[in-house]
Amino acid sequence: MPAEKVAGTSNILFMMVDQMRADYMGCAGNPWIQTPGLDRLAAEGTRFSQCVTPVPVCMAARHSFMTGLRCATHSRFANNVPNPDPLHYTLMQLLGFVGYRTQAIGKMHFRPVRRHHGFHRMELMEEIPDYQQDDEYLMYLKAKGYGHKREVHGVRNLLYHLPQVSVIPEEHHGSTWVADRTIDFLRYNRDKPFFCWSSWIAPHPPWNPPEPFASMYESEDMPLPINYDRDIETIPPQKRGMVNFADMGYAPSERLQRVKALYSGNISLIDKGIGRILRALDELGLAENTLVVFASDHGEMLGDHGQWQKNSPFEASVRVPMLARLPSRFAAGAVNEDLVSLLDLMPTMLELAEVDYPGQPALLGTSLLGCEGGGLAQKREDYVVEIGHGASRWLSLRGHRWKYNYWMADGWEELLDLDNDPQELNNLLLGKVNAEDSRRADAMKAKLTAWEVAHGFEDSLDENGVLRNFGRPPTDHTKMGTNGQFPRWVARLPDDERAVMESRGETVLNAIRKEDTFMLEEINLKA
Repeated sequence: MPAEKVAGTSNILFMMVDQMRADYMGCAGNPWIQTPGLDRLAAEGTRFSQCVTPVPVCMAARHSFMTGLRCATHSRFANNVPNPDPLHYTLMQLLGFVGYRTQAIGKMHFRPVRRHHGFHRMELMEEIPDYQQDDEYLMYLKAKGYGHKREVHGVRNLLYHLPQVSVIPEEHHGSTWVADRTIDFLRYNRDKPFFCWSSWIAPHPPWNPPEPFASMYESEDMPLPINYDRDIETIPPQKRGMVNFADMGYAPSERLQRVKALYSGNISLIDKGIGRILRALDELGLAENTLVVFASDHGEMLGDHGQWQKNSPFEASVRVPMLARLPSRFAAGAVNEDLVSLLDLMPTMLELAEVDYPGQPALLGTSLLGCEGGGLAQKREDYVVEIGHGASRWLSLRGHRWKYNYWMADGWEELLDLDNDPQELNNLLLGKVNAEDSRRADAMKAKLTAWEVAHGFEDSLDENGVLRNFGRPPTDHTKMGTNGQFPRWVARLPDDERAVMESRGETVLNAIRKEDTFMLEEINLKA
């Protein structure tokens, strides 16, 4: 499909962050977060308040977005799974075929890292690069005099979920760099149709904003996590170990609040860059003709229900922020409550570009340009969120009111009434279950089973066509230690460059020098 003409005339700017909750924006009602850039985008466009990720983990969510397909089809059902050959069209390929300039900026989380998937150019900033020269951000830091810094995105291995401050100043921080590169791209490509995917690592842990954002929020102003000391017996057995992820299960309230303050600071730093990007669109005369979409790949539990990270069907993990602005297509200041997901973005962008999808199977998402002012032409009653394969797999059927979760590790089931229990405190299938709830759960499980037959993995069902129970024992409820990831690229530097790198000890001390919510002796140095 050679590029003979550009079918559509609108530009597309997709801004994605990593691990941001839907409730951490001022426009979403958060009383403390400072997000004037996102609030402006919401005021000038539409906020999709019920947007969910199709799969709450980084790599799988990103591949779902860019292929428009489900995990069993594109084969990325978790992070760092085996990487099959690219067999499906990507959004970037299809837009490139009709003449769009396609650009990647920031975190893509591809394996292999430099596989372009249809991008004409990639300027990468990955969490854990294999080689310095593969990562444009690392090369930028080297040129700016920070090439000796070992953990430029925060200390993962010992401090993954512990408070720390960036050793890179704001002007060179990764979140600033993504905004800078995006503005540069807009300036140099203003006269040609473009698709730009700008992707921030933050607010994914480690939570290490630079100053002044590390001090922007007072810890005592941060609310404690919801139901943090939840009874372990009410948590799905597959997730019980997450109660103590990185030893946070034993943290004092001051540390939990400090973590939330740093998480908020990371978001405000990103927001500052988004504000600059929006102003650049204005100055370049691109605002009226550029679809701007902001979203996260998934959420973050942030201590709610004693849980951390993502990988969970709780709302904090699966519901994500989504804002869309194109003055001619999305109503300004609207809040849309349609059940939508990241899978709906590829059909939306292809429709805007007047590109038909040529692949098989058909896309499972639906364009958000289906009605005047933006939204689905036909409203959904519910939506399936998934993750994993085999014993690690769970499925969630989420409607406006009811949510049913099934865990294949051990057959654990959950039924939640989101209208009367928005914080998801009460699993209606624990204890004495009334007949109506039992019937509702059975009906929702049957619907999930039919969905898995159509779109999931064949081995998810037993010989009787029932969702499997693998009989896996509960995750060990003990201290889990810390993240085991180290910066691989450092070991692959030439000897003379590696010799001047700061030591691991210096790296840790510099990151926590001003932190007072834990003592150095608490860190598990054997992890």
